[in-house]
Amino acid sequence: MIPFRLVPALVLLAACDMSPAEEDTDPVAVINQCSPELTVPGVLGEIDEDRPVQSHEDTFGSEQADPMHVRYNWPGRDPSTQAAFLWRTDLETLATVVEYGTDGDLDQRVEGGSFRFGGAASGDGDHRIHEVKLCEGLEPDTTYSYRVGGEGHWSPTYTFTTPGAPGSFESFRFAMVGDSRGAYETWGTVLELIDAHDPNFIIFSGDAVEAGPNQEEWDAWFEASGDIFASTAVVPAHGNHEFLSSNYFAQFSLGNNEQWYSVEYGSLHLVNLNDTVASPEHRSEDQVEFMNEVWAETPDSWKMANQHQSIYATCTNHGSNLDVREMWEPVFDSHEVDVVVAGHNHIYERSLPIRNGAAVDEADGTLYLVTGGAGAPLYNNTSDEWFGDIANPIEHYIIADVTADKIDFVVRDLSNNIIDEFSKTRR
Repeated sequence: MIPFRLVPALVLLAACDMSPAEEDTDPVAVINQCSPELTVPGVLGEIDEDRPVQSHEDTFGSEQADPMHVRYNWPGRDPSTQAAFLWRTDLETLATVVEYGTDGDLDQRVEGGSFRFGGAASGDGDHRIHEVKLCEGLEPDTTYSYRVGGEGHWSPTYTFTTPGAPGSFESFRFAMVGDSRGAYETWGTVLELIDAHDPNFIIFSGDAVEAGPNQEEWDAWFEASGDIFASTAVVPAHGNHEFLSSNYFAQFSLGNNEQWYSVEYGSLHLVNLNDTVASPEHRSEDQVEFMNEVWAETPDSWKMANQHQSIYATCTNHGSNLDVREMWEPVFDSHEVDVVVAGHNHIYERSLPIRNGAAVDEADGTLYLVTGGAGAPLYNNTSDEWFGDIANPIEHYIIADVTADKIDFVVRDLSNNIIDEFSKTRR
């Protein structure tokens, strides 16, 4: 297909293109850049070349022309200057406009594109998503107001705040949660509890829905999210229940190839991974190379990975993914990754600090966390493993407070009782 490029009326949208010289000298920047091009995802993370991206028109349908499930995403590695906006309408609505500005004004306008997804591959008909990317031009550490849609069919006005430039600040808060999978009322409760802590962003460790190609489930997931994702970015890992479906890739705007990508936020360099892949080399080669490249750029940052299938888990329903451990643990060790978060096992777990396959002092090792308690049926079976520190089959979420010298983690159940507290300090 011919990719759709956002209209160049605003120079900031075209400014993301890399010159040949830049491509030759900085390959990591190329794979991590925010691209203003929109492409239509197919199954297995591929591009559907038979479906076009439709540019903005003043065309509205009659069923659901007003935007629904509005969300703010990070389409590249640098959220201080980049943002993406997505929403759903009926199939006939093509108008794709974002109006935004500072100080409550909406004095800047961007026209985007929309496309159909699902269809025969999903088994439940076609759906339309609208997407606009701002790849440069936003100011760091700035609050913006915005609305999406088109004349006569605008969303409410929302706000989001860009962080400071990567590496320019050290104190912030984020949340971690995973495995909502079918329990959308519980998922809504978990998100409300998280939102009360006012995190800067939310890391999701995968398995949002029971069956990724089922759009009704995604609609329920986003409906239960309310307006939280309109102002707070969610940073997801692909889970095995997403099934590499077009529905998953269509409804998020993420960096790189959207299966594995990185985010730099303050003093944190987060790499998001996909351990449920279409080809074995995506795990054994491509993502290994990606991790080595991006973490080598920021050796002094906090380093964290987000994936779905934990490589250290005492829960016996799925246990530890030993194949992924063999491929990825040497990378985590070589870059002295601080924390790896996963889900898949529907339980809360924390490992001992681990380096080179052995328990070490806290400052010297990687902590492996399992957060699979956002509503999916809980798993109660665990085994006695040398690496296990805490295992608790309970619905929960995690709040992390980052400072220059340590990250403080607090794990709470859905009655807001604290079920675990711990810290990760710098080496």
